[in-house]
Amino acid sequence: MKEPSILIVEDEGLIALHLQELLGKCGYNVLDPVPCGEDAIEYVNAFPHPDLILMDISLDGKLDGIETAREIQKRFDIPVIFLTAHIEATQLARAESLASYTFLGKPFIQSELISAIKKALGR
Repeated sequence: MKEPSILIVEDEGLIALHLQELLGKCGYNVLDPVPCGEDAIEYVNAFPHPDLILMDISLDGKLDGIETAREIQKRFDIPVIFLTAHIEATQLARAESLASYTFLGKPFIQSELISAIKKALGR
């Protein structure tokens, strides 16, 4: 059985690399990170879609993480775990219409991240 694939959408390069390394060591198939929502949408439209997306809420570009997830979930049933330094009530309200999502604060605890990933993937 193939390991689940995870797409990281993060505009902070060091955070993206840290996540990529951490998840790779945990046995996940980590796709090359993308820095903005537009690139994430392009990726899932052009390639086999990932099993899970780790998405920063505050992204460079025209779309934030919540709007990016909304656009992706219009066409694909991909669970999203949002990573953010600041969870606000307005963000929670905007995310409620999404099919499947979880919020994790930054900095995150590795065991909480892995637990959220397993839950999102239905393991």
